[in-house]
Amino acid sequence: MKMLTIPAFAERRPHEHLGRAFTNYNRRASAYCNLHVLCRAVIEIAEDTQATLRITADDCYKLYVDGVFQGIGPAPGFAFDYFYNTYELTLTKGRHVLAAHIYYQGEINRVWNSGDDRFGLAAELTAGDAELPLDWKYCINHARHGNWVGYMTQYMENFDSSFWNENWNILTFDDSGWDRLVPALYSDHVMREQPSKMLAVYEKRPVLVEKRAPGKIFVDMGQEITGSLRLKAKGAKGKLLTVYSAEELNDDGSVRWEMRCKCNYKETWKLAGSGEECWEPYEYKGFRYAEIVTDEDVELTDICAVVRHYPADDSVCTFSTSDPWLGKIFELCRETVRYGIQDGYLDCPTREKGQYLGDAIVTSRAQMILTDGTELVHKALEQFAETDPFCPALLGVSPGAFMQEIADSSLFWGNMALYTYYHDGDQEKLASYYPVAKRIVEHYEQYLGDNGLLWSANDKWNLVDWPDNLRDNYDFVLTQPPRTLGCHNAINAQFIGAVQTLERMEEILGIDAPKRYEQYREAFNRAFYREETGLYVDSVVSEHSSLHAQLFALYFGLQKDEALPRTVEFIREKGLSCGVYTTHFLLQGLGRIGAYDLVYELLVNETEHGWVNMLREGATTCFEAWGKDQKWNTSFLHPFACSPTAVITEVLCGICADATVPAGYRVEPHIPDVIEELHMSRRICGKTVSVHKQDGRVWWEET
Repeated sequence: MKMLTIPAFAERRPHEHLGRAFTNYNRRASAYCNLHVLCRAVIEIAEDTQATLRITADDCYKLYVDGVFQGIGPAPGFAFDYFYNTYELTLTKGRHVLAAHIYYQGEINRVWNSGDDRFGLAAELTAGDAELPLDWKYCINHARHGNWVGYMTQYMENFDSSFWNENWNILTFDDSGWDRLVPALYSDHVMREQPSKMLAVYEKRPVLVEKRAPGKIFVDMGQEITGSLRLKAKGAKGKLLTVYSAEELNDDGSVRWEMRCKCNYKETWKLAGSGEECWEPYEYKGFRYAEIVTDEDVELTDICAVVRHYPADDSVCTFSTSDPWLGKIFELCRETVRYGIQDGYLDCPTREKGQYLGDAIVTSRAQMILTDGTELVHKALEQFAETDPFCPALLGVSPGAFMQEIADSSLFWGNMALYTYYHDGDQEKLASYYPVAKRIVEHYEQYLGDNGLLWSANDKWNLVDWPDNLRDNYDFVLTQPPRTLGCHNAINAQFIGAVQTLERMEEILGIDAPKRYEQYREAFNRAFYREETGLYVDSVVSEHSSLHAQLFALYFGLQKDEALPRTVEFIREKGLSCGVYTTHFLLQGLGRIGAYDLVYELLVNETEHGWVNMLREGATTCFEAWGKDQKWNTSFLHPFACSPTAVITEVLCGICADATVPAGYRVEPHIPDVIEELHMSRRICGKTVSVHKQDGRVWWEET
């Protein structure tokens, strides 16, 4: 497929902006930003036929066939590995129109590789062995304008219906005044079929629509969703509607559209006076509430939301329990995974909208459990691995154009790849990931000191936990980029964990290589373990023992055996004095040493640090922190907080994917005595495995 574009881009050389956040590289955004282009191709079909359409756009498209919406795509990718989507179409004899609304954002951010002067549409329509010619015509549409919000991740869509090409996507529309797309002279896209599924897109009705005052309508979707409102209205030309969207309400019940996550969701719609008109934003938001303020004599005829997310089938994994909190926490996390995952593992659907490696470590694990699918996690692993040539040891965000480097993320990439192998047993994929995991370890080994441990003066930011006020007073100065010379606990535990992961890959793949895990483990204990307290300290020059100095070591089994009783006691005293992200490693680590009762206690604890607190504060999806006020820019939909999905499934119910055993899974339930009744089923390896507790008896079955 060849990329077609508009004349303004036809001879523009792509502006290469791939680089590293801690080095100087040109972050020039494009001269064109927030560009909406409507494209049409009319085709003549001689007889009823089944046709295959392959299509892509840079940055993205929305596709219609004869006015009927078909899908959104492609998933963001690098130009050297760009995705197209495939649609199977049933076309009857006669004329049809393919229509694509393509968009170029033009900013350097975490969402797309935009701002690089690559813009256009590529499509190929075939029936049998014959390719059907497509003559694409286009029109630049100026109906939308507005300022960007978040981290330059989205433009608000103030919409003027007078400039909108009504019915542009149906056959009878007159496009005689439109120009033709032209070949992109410098197109360098290398394309392959998108390996992940297309997004699910559908209507969702509000649970409440209430007229609160003349010209003021309040809307409640019932929970946080990802998508946009679609409104229909009638009114005279020039009449205005103002739409405020938000994740929460103010104390007086009004919509808090100036949101904590630093997105101000205020948009206007100016009517054309042409009867019933429709406003549907092109982009998506994370929101629950809306307030619509209309001019006098404007009639709102319909209000609904158009929801979008990665496909999810709730029957794949089910959970119920008599416990008053555990079931609610599981469902909270399920909804977080549902609405938080789009074409990739997003940080959030509001402020960043980018695929973060650190977030993906936790989110992909939950998503694999809930969907029994690995296609999206393989795409993510590959997209992060693709950054290795220009950023040794990988970027922390991919494939967006904002190049962040985070040591914690890259050191867990191999762990994510290994867990995916345990789930699907794809040894060929694991073999392809092994060289990348090896290079990550080798990259960090260059920063080893005489004591056999990493020093902090490496080339990536080490965040330990986020936000920084939830690091339990971790006693080491963490800057971005690293400027403090020293040797601290967390990055060493993560590095040694990467070595351990690499050695497990080698065992599975039959690779004979030197073993270094035990050597590094001994060095770690010499440097950070304090016999007088039975705890690990934050750095080689500190006597402070934070929760974080224990939890990464616990996750990777670095502690001495004699340290474990004190570790468990210490964690019980500290509770979840960490961020939501690191609880994944804390709870899984406790499960590894058999502290199941403590895992349960922490999951359902009712302090201000826990999922119960989120629920008390009205969460319908997981917050970015334990409470709304515990972070200065809290998002209300943050999938990296969904660790209970895997903890409940794998640690308490004990249903674990394990491609190294003949069945492909292990079942070892550890349900606390205080839980009277529990039922979980999980589809895995083509079977449904169920664990039950009832009338004091625990058992499991396979169907």
